Amino acid sequence: MEDGYELYKASKAALNQLMRSYATRHADDGHTKLLIDPGHNRTRLVGPGAPLAPHESIPAVVDVLEAQAGASGLRFLDRHGEPVPW
Repeated sequence: MEDGYELYKASKAALNQLMRSYATRHADDGHTKLLIDPGHNRTRLVGPGAPLAPHESIPAVVDVLEAQAGASGLRFLDRHGEPVPW
């Protein structure tokens, strides 16, 4: 992401930390906990230059959600189900 998006970057870092803390506190609940990176989508924030439209990425996100249903623990995955480094 380009310079000037400090609040956006901070919100993503906060979300990651929140989910890690939540997952630690609820490690034994057996629930699926996912953070999913849908890819670089055309939105108002990003603008028209992004390579994906939401209608192109969301079906893949749904596939990942369905494939991960019932898996315990926390995972950070991309729209293809591949792990994203923390």
